Amino acid sequence: MRIVTSKQMKQIEQNSTQYQMSFLRLMENAGCAAARVIVETLHDVSGLNCVAFCGKGNNGGDGFVVARKLHELGANVTIVLTDGEPKTDDASKMLNIARMAGIPVFSFETEPELIPSTVADVDVIIDAVFGSGFHGEIDIRRRQITSMINSAIAAVFSLDIPSGINCDTGEAALDAVNADFTIAFDSYKPAHMLPKYLPNLGKVTLASIGIDPLSYTDVPQNHFVADDEFVYPLIPLRQPDAHKTSTGKLLNIAGGIGCTGAAILSSTAALRSGAGYVVTAVPQAIYPIVAPSLIQSPFCFIDAAADVASAITGASAVCIGCGMGIGQRQRGILEEVLYLAKCPVVIDADGINNLAMDISIVADAKCPVVLTPHFGEMAKICRTSVKEIQKAPLLCAQELAAQLKATIVLKGAHTIIASPDGRTFINQTGNPGLAKAGSGDVLTGILASLISQGMNPFDAAVCAVYLHGAAADRCTERMSEYFMQPDDILIDLGKMMKEHIR
Repeated sequence: MRIVTSKQMKQIEQNSTQYQMSFLRLMENAGCAAARVIVETLHDVSGLNCVAFCGKGNNGGDGFVVARKLHELGANVTIVLTDGEPKTDDASKMLNIARMAGIPVFSFETEPELIPSTVADVDVIIDAVFGSGFHGEIDIRRRQITSMINSAIAAVFSLDIPSGINCDTGEAALDAVNADFTIAFDSYKPAHMLPKYLPNLGKVTLASIGIDPLSYTDVPQNHFVADDEFVYPLIPLRQPDAHKTSTGKLLNIAGGIGCTGAAILSSTAALRSGAGYVVTAVPQAIYPIVAPSLIQSPFCFIDAAADVASAITGASAVCIGCGMGIGQRQRGILEEVLYLAKCPVVIDADGINNLAMDISIVADAKCPVVLTPHFGEMAKICRTSVKEIQKAPLLCAQELAAQLKATIVLKGAHTIIASPDGRTFINQTGNPGLAKAGSGDVLTGILASLISQGMNPFDAAVCAVYLHGAAADRCTERMSEYFMQPDDILIDLGKMMKEHIR
């Protein structure tokens, strides 16, 4: 699956001109492809009242082609120019062809009083106002248009991206168009991968516009999703001479008074994910509570920063934070881990909450670091609000990864994993059954386990998040979203591993 930014898409289109393709031909192809999707969706457009809201750019040009094609198929089509006459030559040519075909054209700039009557009995709306180049906010005048579209009783088809959505970040402007159907041209854009965050998208369909495959050469893909074919080959295979320390030694610093379950869940998940030697490090006071539930795990006690040095020796990965509590003592333990660790460190939950005092220690660490915040924890360490994180989660994760030189796992309905080098994974697995306390502890255990077995932190994060969600999807079929508990998915994880590895 190809996912590109708006800038990369422009480069691909430019490249395509080297292979007997023109921008005018691309516009014709895009409009024809979108019209086909509309006809396939509605089955018959003959006699339907259709209004195409078209902006001044090439997205508007695509809309002119769609209008013409639907007109040819018997629809009653009207074009509304949202920003006056087109500003590009190709779009102007397409508008002239539509006019010659006899399609009525109104201008919102000069005839605003005529527009409400055009949408009074509309059946289909074509949203071609902004397209993939939009960013920022919609001005007051254009918000009249998007509000008109949103209030109409009609099937709304957005071309490439609903107007008002930043296709690179997923940020939705006030009064962005709420599409019933989004027709993505040639390649998915990052925002298309966020349907649970962006109800504006409706059903997303990818439409080919005839670009030569050679046009994608040398255009790097920084955004991607995963599937079974991507994930399972990355999971380390057991060697015939494997032993418990060669298959990963993980130190899990977790648990505290009142949060003993977090230590149990995270260590159990790590053991079930293949780590050969999982040492559970807890405060001595809770050992009698935790130990009976973790008979496969050796224990050590970490009550203060001074206890870290002996515990961390020989570890191939460390995870810290699950249920450990917040305070100066815990902060001191975290600082010592980041100071001493020579292996990757996964920081979750209360580990992240302790970082909120001073996040700079992550950037100063000599070891690779993975942070796994949910939106609330992300807001805390970024010193902003959850609402701001929700506006553009992709951008927030990418900026924090670059700032801290760490891998960021921003957990949510679409978990986002951002690498310091710009690579960004957008997860498509999982369901609301994971919206329970303890799910994050299980994910941390799986992630840290894979790292301890030798996977690099970014690949391990991608695989862990994908597997965690995929196992939850299976668990839901078996137990329902209501009944399933965080550790129930480990049974399904085991079945998946057996099917794909051994």
